[in-house]
This record gives sequence, C-alpha cells and structure tokens, in this order.
Amino acid sequence: MPRLDAARVGAWRDLQSVVAEVTRQIDDDLRHEWAVPLGWFDVLATLRRLDGRARPQDVAAAMRIPPSSLSRRLDRLEEEGWVARHRNVDPDDHRAVDVELTPRGRALWREMSITYRRSVQARFASRLTDDQIAGVTELNHRLELDDQTDP
Repeated sequence: MPRLDAARVGAWRDLQSVVAEVTRQIDDDLRHEWAVPLGWFDVLATLRRLDGRARPQDVAAAMRIPPSSLSRRLDRLEEEGWVARHRNVDPDDHRAVDVELTPRGRALWREMSITYRRSVQARFASRLTDDQIAGVTELNHRLELDDQTDP
C-alpha cells in the first residue's frame, strides 16, 4: 500500500473541494429556479428510486446521510406536502414508519429533475470524456469497496 504523502493528501483535498463546489453550483441552480435546496431534491429523487415508498432508515442509507439529518428534511418535505409518513403495519415493530412520495412530490421531482439534469450536464458531465466518466465510476467503486473494510 502506498504511503500517505503530500501528493495523496493534496489529491484528496482537491477532490473534496471540486465536489463541494459542483454540489454548491447545482444547489444554487435548484434554489434559483425552484427555491428548493439540493438536499430536499435528493430525498425526493431517492424515494423515487426506491419505488416511491421506503422506511426512513433505508432512505438515509441510500443517501449515505445520518438518519437525524434525514429526519429534519422529511419534516420540511412533509410540511410542503411532498412526502407523507405512514405507520407501517409491521407486527414486530409498531413504531415502524414508511415515507411515501406524494403525487405533488412526484410531480415536483419530475419538474425539478429537468433543472437538476441540466445542471449536472453543464457542471460535470459535459466537462468529461466517456473514458473519464468510466474512471470516475471506477474510483467510486474502489472507494465503496474500501469503505467495507477496516484500515
């Protein structure tokens, strides 16, 4: 395994910086056009990927965020009428709750998705070749695999 040297630390910091900046720009685009932050859109998009309904812990896991962070977002999205919480009829856990994308939330996700995709295209995808996209995908895969093992 290579030693952690200045080049590797620098590469990590640069990656963090670039991802944070692109994320801020996408967030700005969504806020400008929809007055909705990227974090809210991400919840709607994740629920959509999970067939429109899931347990909060499954949504948080899919988003790779702490459940407490998701809980605050769900509160706001529920206030807006974009998601609804339902008691799950799990006989083993009477406290279980599912979160469902409402028809309003689904419609908003569809509309916001156009802005999101346009922003991702302009700020990320259009700047990379197909080979570079494959490299980013490989990098993501390597980091995910490494996450499953202890250093």
